[in-house]
This record gives sequence, structure tokens and C-alpha cells, in this order.
Amino acid sequence: MVKPKYTGFLVLALIIGNVFISGCLQEEQEKQSKTEINLENNGLKVKISPTNDSKVSGVITVTLEGIPSEATKILVSMSPQGFQGDLYNDSNVIIQWIDNPSAGQEILLDTTKVENGVYNIGAAATYEGAPESSPWIALVQTQVNVQN
Repeated sequence: MVKPKYTGFLVLALIIGNVFISGCLQEEQEKQSKTEINLENNGLKVKISPTNDSKVSGVITVTLEGIPSEATKILVSMSPQGFQGDLYNDSNVIIQWIDNPSAGQEILLDTTKVENGVYNIGAAATYEGAPESSPWIALVQTQVNVQN
């Protein structure tokens, strides 16, 4: 049995220990949750990794976690924030078309080929013969900060 004069100390020690452990667990969960960005829209599910919050460097992987059933092509792109130039002729733009995409497929983006800064990363699903006025079945996008 715990003596009454130690009860207060024991309760305080338990509270401090609980707060410490909770803080460590929360910090570990935050570290784990910041290593990837998950995006989803209309059946298109994409994971971007590795990330540190929204910062990326080196080669990052865009994984197609899910694809709309009618999609026959996926466009993965990375362009500077506010970009309005020619997507196909700018060294700071990365564009990859994926024909006949499949779930689990990985697309590698080498951020060392572009300047540091804020970029939009997007993935869009379409199908053969889609109307030009509205070609996209689903679109997901986010912003990242390239820091190489």
C-alpha cells in the first residue's frame, strides 16, 4: 500500500509521464503523416512521396493508388506556381502521359531538374476520344515546395 504522503507525488509522476508519452506518440504520428501527400477525386487516388510537410527534394514518386474505371490515360504534371507558358517547352515543367494506367503504377519526378520554388503537382484522368471541351474524368492537385 502507498503511504498517504507519497500519493500526491505518485499522481503527479503519473500525470507527467502520461503527458510525456502522449507528446512523444503525437510527435511520431506527425512525422509519419508528413511523409506523403494523399489526394483523391472521383475514383482517382494518388500518393506523392516522400515529402516533408509540403517540401520535396530529389526524386519523388507519384503512385496511382486508384484509377477511374473508364480512364485510359493519366497526365501527371509538375509546374511552377502561376505558370502560364508553354508546358511542353519549359525546363521547369515536368509532364508525363501514362497510357493504359494501372493501380499501383509509380511515376518518378526528378525535382533536381527544376529550380527551387513552389510547384503545382497534378494528376488528371481522361479516356480515348474524350471531348476537347471537357476531357477530364478526375483531377487532383496540390502544391509543394521544391528545395534541392
